[in-house]
Amino acid sequence: MLDSSPAIVDAIYKRFARKVKHMVTGWGGNIKEAANVFEDVLMAIYDYAHLHKLTLTNHFEPFFLYACQLKWKQDLMQKEPGKAMSFHPVAPAPGLDEQHIKYIEAALAAPHVRQGADNTREELEEIIADQRERWFHTKDGPNKKVSIYVIITAIIGAGMAGLLFVSPWHKDIYRQFSGTEMVHSNHLATEQDTALLMHQAAAAFNHGHFNKAIGLLNQVIVRDSLNSTARYYRGVSLVDEGNLVEARKDLQIVFNSHSPFRYDAAFYMALSYIRERDKQQCLEWVLKIPENAPIYWKAARLKEELSY
Repeated sequence: MLDSSPAIVDAIYKRFARKVKHMVTGWGGNIKEAANVFEDVLMAIYDYAHLHKLTLTNHFEPFFLYACQLKWKQDLMQKEPGKAMSFHPVAPAPGLDEQHIKYIEAALAAPHVRQGADNTREELEEIIADQRERWFHTKDGPNKKVSIYVIITAIIGAGMAGLLFVSPWHKDIYRQFSGTEMVHSNHLATEQDTALLMHQAAAAFNHGHFNKAIGLLNQVIVRDSLNSTARYYRGVSLVDEGNLVEARKDLQIVFNSHSPFRYDAAFYMALSYIRERDKQQCLEWVLKIPENAPIYWKAARLKEELSY
């Protein structure tokens, strides 16, 4: 979270959004209030960890869900004190030790004050805003103030585009959609095997050192040509480095396999054509991604972007 990792935030929403929604609505709240609780807790954890040493040795699930319960109790005290008094937050199994409960209480009590410019926090806020629409969508009509703001922003944006002779297609759509993270397991520094190479490649990849990641993944693929994980992340790295021909070779192999990264590879094939501003080829690859694929929601947003 301190790196505003889209993959980490996405995983948190996938695992806990429905549970928090059920908890809040079950105790007198609505979906909008559930979204506020979820977001406030995420930002509280970020702000606290940004300023203090926060080391989690407990499982993250009871830590996060207990924080959401405690936050909702605080909100409920303002809304319905009587009901709040009967709501007693309890950390899910396997529970929390006293130190982690103190972390949560301190994080929720701390004022949310920015310490100067914090681009990472702004990125995290943008990621969270995108997730709200996905996981806490309501059928209520849009707020009028928001609508007016959107209209004014659109007019200003259109005017600036006209002044600068920049079409919407020229904005950096690739950077908007290309964020991902290489998931890996921790390994001992003494290991001299493929697992260690993957660990080192993940560290390089997640810090944006794609050329270094490519070199390490090359070694993995030499040892194990069927390693679809290594081939997928090498393909993604090659796209970012602008080596699109070689990138597409890797991504095509992954797409043609039964790899769990199959449709992620299709998505990055689409992004590779974004880099060449080939809208038609990009759209063709987006359409290969089925609705049940985990990457589909991102593909759907890219498809919407291509329609502008």
